Amino acid sequence: MSNYIVIKKVETEVAYISMCNDGIVRVLFKKNKEIDPSALKKLFEVFNDLVEGVSYPYLYSAEDGSVVFTAEGNAYSKQNQHEFPKICSAFVVTSLAHRLIANFYLKINKPVNPSKLFKNIVDAESWCLQQLKGQNKKH
Repeated sequence: MSNYIVIKKVETEVAYISMCNDGIVRVLFKKNKEIDPSALKKLFEVFNDLVEGVSYPYLYSAEDGSVVFTAEGNAYSKQNQHEFPKICSAFVVTSLAHRLIANFYLKINKPVNPSKLFKNIVDAESWCLQQLKGQNKKH
């Protein structure tokens, strides 16, 4: 894992959200939580409060290596993907079953920002930092 300092941290019912000094927003989903539209709405509100209109890479992972999105949660996420600014989304998925489901979801829903699955946090962080560097070169 890279060296970073948490600048701001917020906890919701389903996740811990950390804005870090390396420019990555890390979202760690809690164990045994179901992600539905109400949970996502709250997360998106927290994201907006943290980033104050600035785009960042987001790195999503789960305490127990998996996270369960309801069908309604998936639909809400797709319909509201513009609710907060982001450069990219990296998803750490350790289980093969969850990887297949997440890969299918990404192919079907085609997020507007770069999105990628990773087997570990180190690779996800590296990719997020590359995306951030590429974004900074554009400006």
